[in-house]
Amino acid sequence: MQAFMKAVSGVAAALLSLAVVSAQEPSPATQPKEQAKQEEIRSEAEGDRASRLTLKLKDRDLRDVVQSIRRKANANIIMDPLIEAAVTIDLQDVHWRQALSLVAEQAGCVVSEGENGVLKVEKPPRVYFAFENTDIQKVIDTIAKISGANIVVAPEVKGTLTVRLKNIPWRDALDATVKTLGFVVVEEERGILRVVPASNIQQDLETKTIQLRYVRPSSSYVPFISSDYVENKRGKQQLQKGEILFTLLDTLRGMITPEVGSLEYIQEQNVIMVKDTRPVVESVARLIAMIDVEPSQIQLDVRFVTTSNEDVLDIGISPGGTGWTASAGLGQIPTNLPFNLGSGGWDDRLIANPTGDVSGAGVGPFADSASNGTDVETSIPNVVFGALNFTQVSATLRLLKKDSRSEIVQAPQIVALDHQTATIFVGEAIRYAQARVEQGQAGGLLLALEEGDDSPVNVGFQLLATPHIVPGTDKVIMEVIPQRTSLSGTGSSAIAPPGFDIFTIGGGTSAGTGQIALPRVASSTLATTVLLRSGQTAVLGGLKTKSESETITKLPLLGDIPVLGWMFKGKTKQETTSTLLVFITPQVIRSAEDMEQSMQRVLQERMNDHRSNIAKQRETIFGRSE
Repeated sequence: MQAFMKAVSGVAAALLSLAVVSAQEPSPATQPKEQAKQEEIRSEAEGDRASRLTLKLKDRDLRDVVQSIRRKANANIIMDPLIEAAVTIDLQDVHWRQALSLVAEQAGCVVSEGENGVLKVEKPPRVYFAFENTDIQKVIDTIAKISGANIVVAPEVKGTLTVRLKNIPWRDALDATVKTLGFVVVEEERGILRVVPASNIQQDLETKTIQLRYVRPSSSYVPFISSDYVENKRGKQQLQKGEILFTLLDTLRGMITPEVGSLEYIQEQNVIMVKDTRPVVESVARLIAMIDVEPSQIQLDVRFVTTSNEDVLDIGISPGGTGWTASAGLGQIPTNLPFNLGSGGWDDRLIANPTGDVSGAGVGPFADSASNGTDVETSIPNVVFGALNFTQVSATLRLLKKDSRSEIVQAPQIVALDHQTATIFVGEAIRYAQARVEQGQAGGLLLALEEGDDSPVNVGFQLLATPHIVPGTDKVIMEVIPQRTSLSGTGSSAIAPPGFDIFTIGGGTSAGTGQIALPRVASSTLATTVLLRSGQTAVLGGLKTKSESETITKLPLLGDIPVLGWMFKGKTKQETTSTLLVFITPQVIRSAEDMEQSMQRVLQERMNDHRSNIAKQRETIFGRSE
C-alpha cells in the first residue's frame, strides 16, 4: 500500500512540474498573440513629439497603453499607481496627445498638464448633485468635500445659481460653477485653488523666467547659392538696429494681457521673462513647452553623376593632315652614272672627272694614255640630276572603332536641422584677368590688365537644401538646389591653361594687339521641391545630350571614283552622348541611435568602395581569376 501511495505521489509531482513549466514557457500558439499585442499601437515617426498613432486595442491594460504612447511620442507621462482599468478603442492616424486623452477618457480618467509639460493620467472623483437657487459658496464647499481639494473662496464671491451635474470630474464642475457668475479659479503652489473675482486677478501678477533650449532667433548668417536662376529673398530682408528676427516673440506678445502684462527676451541667455496673471503665464509656458522641443535632423546623401560615352569610327586611307604631296628638289647629287667603272666593260676605258675641272688638267677621255691625242684634252663634268621627292606622302589604311566612356561622381553628404537651410561647396576659386584700354602720358592708347569683374570663378559642386519633416510621419519635404560648375575651354598652352580660351585684344588701335585668356564656364543648376520618405531615393535631374559629327578626307578627283575611290579617301564618324543625373536620399535622424546607425552605414559604404577599388586594381595587374 505504501508503494502504491509513493507511485501516486510521484505521478502527481511529475504532472505538477509539467504544469508549472507550461505556465512559465508560453506555447508557440500564444507567442504570436503576444507579438500582435505589441504591434497594436503603430507610428510612422516613433520617438517624435509630433507622432501620429494608429491604435487597435481590445481589453488592453491602461498602464501598458500609456507606456507605449510615452515611448512612441517621447513624452513625459506619469500615471496614478492606483488606477486599474482596461480599454478598447480603434483609432486611425491620430495625434498622440489626442489619442492619450481619448484612451484616458475610455477608462474614466483625465490628463492634466503640470510644470515643464509633464502630463499626468489620473482618475479624479466625479460629482453627482443638483442644486436650485443655491448660494455659490455652498456649491463650492460641496465640491471641495467630494474632491478633498484645498479651495479658498474670496469674500467677494457671492451669488446664487442652479446646478445639475452628473458624472463630471470635480475640477470641470468647479470651473463651470464659478464662471457662471463671472469668477475665476487661480491655482497656487501646492495645488491650492483660489476662487476670486476676475478684477482681482490683475492685482496678483506673476513673473516667470522661461529658459529656451532649442528655439532661437534666426541666424545672421544666411546660406545662399549664386545662380541666374535662383533668387535669395531671405538675404534681402533689412532689419533695424537692435532688431532680431524671432517670430515666436510676436506670437507670445499677442497672448499678453493688454496694458497689464509684459514679455521681454534676453538674447544672450536665450531666456524669456513674462509678467502677467497666472493663467496667462501658464498659457505662455505651455505654448513654449510644446514648441521648444528637440528638433529632428535630416542627413542628405546627394550623388551628382556625369557620364560621357564617345564612339569614333575611322575607316579608309588617310593621306595625313597635309594631304598627298610631291616635291622636286634641284640640289646637286654627285654620281658616276651612267658609268659603272671596274666591271670590265667599255666604260672602264673612260675616265669621269670627279672634280669637274675644265682647266686642261684632265687626262681623258681614255684611261689608256696612249690612246689620247697630244692635243686633245677632254673632261667630263659631274652629272646633275633632278629629283622627285615622295617622302611627304603618307598613305595609311585606317579601320578603327574607338569607344571611350567616362564617369564623374560627386557625392557630398550633409546633415541639417529640421526647417533649417544648409549648404555645402566642394571645389576651388580660379582668378582671371581682363583687358582695359587707357590713355598713356604721351597721348597714345595703352593696354592694361586687371582682375576680372566676376573673378574669381568658383568651380566645383554646391548643394543648398532646406528640409521640412512632415509632423508625425517619416516624410520629408525638401527645397533642394544642386549646382555644378566646371571649366570647358579648349586651351592647352602656357597662355591659356586647360579650361581657358584665348582672345585677341587691341586690334586696329595704336596700342597694337595682344592675347588674353579668359575662362569658359559650364554650369548645371537644378531648383525643385520634392516629397520623399526617409531612406527613399529620387532622381532630380536626367539631362541627356547627344551630338554626331562626320568628316570625309579625300584626294580630289581620285577620291570620287566609285569603289576604287576608297584607296584615296577616309571617313571619320564621331558620336558623343552625355548624361547628367542627380540622386538625393534623405534620412531622418531622431535619436543618438539613428545617428550611430547612419554613421555605420556611411562607413560601410566607404569600406565597400575601398574593397571594390582594390579588387579592380588586382584584376588590372594579375587578370581576372577564373
